Amino acid sequence: MNHSYLLFCTVAGVTCALPLAAVRQVVGMVALSPETYGHPGAAGTMNLHGRTVPVYSLRNLLGLPDRPPLPTEVLIIVSPDRDCAALRVDGVRGVQEKAVPPDGDGTGVLLTDDGTVLIRDLHALLAGDAIGRLPRLPADEEAPPETGAAGAILANRARVIGEPEEEPRETALSEILTFRIANREYAVETRYVREAFIIREITPVPGTPDFIAGICAVRGEIISIVDLSRFFSMPERGLTDLNRVIVLSDGTMTFGILADYITDIGTTPAGDLAPVGPDVTPIGERYLLGTTESSQIVLDAAAILADPAMVIRETRK
Repeated sequence: MNHSYLLFCTVAGVTCALPLAAVRQVVGMVALSPETYGHPGAAGTMNLHGRTVPVYSLRNLLGLPDRPPLPTEVLIIVSPDRDCAALRVDGVRGVQEKAVPPDGDGTGVLLTDDGTVLIRDLHALLAGDAIGRLPRLPADEEAPPETGAAGAILANRARVIGEPEEEPRETALSEILTFRIANREYAVETRYVREAFIIREITPVPGTPDFIAGICAVRGEIISIVDLSRFFSMPERGLTDLNRVIVLSDGTMTFGILADYITDIGTTPAGDLAPVGPDVTPIGERYLLGTTESSQIVLDAAAILADPAMVIRETRK
């Protein structure tokens, strides 16, 4: 059984996961043009910087109740092959490494024991092979949304994302996972993210620095949990039900960091980050790679993992 990094998303209260390797980017929902070819699950088409991209509703593909699009929804741009398509979902939750069994029944999806719809084959999913093949999913009932203001927002987004890119060129992209700490959005490169999960029981360890929240068991491995808000002297919110643990690893050092919640996953041009301005964050320059066009502060995960302060010895007090 292979292990893969998966992007977790939701539709109608149902958690779904698809291979991160097939994800190109995540964008906000836009107004769609109607499709005319009658494909199962088709929601319409979008103009992505001058390119017409088919959009599929994951609700329709899974046989869930449909609804008009909302500005809070997102589009996951995927590339199962040379072509690309977009999956319309309610939102994204984050990235996690999971075991992915082979697609034995040809539907492209599997309903796991915890109720997650695991997408194993995007080709089969987009072909509509899963429609009517899954057990009845416990979808949440949702009230009909108001569409007046929503339509204007979606139309404006469609106009912006349909504009040609100013300088079309091949640019190396870095995948980043974004999250919030102390009411500010930060990000790390996903190549350093082993997994992310809702906070579990953390066991305090006496004698450790105050930025060590404790230790936690992750699939039989005991790892330290670092509170970056304390490590970098940031305002603290305390632990809530929204807290997530993001496990960072470089192959040598592994520990988890606390985040208020995970906001998104996407890409940013590598080496094209702007310097972080003064007084924007209390985090020192040595731990920063820069800031994205969306004002997300990208942390240098390699520098954080290599910091000697993160090595906790039994004799340390």
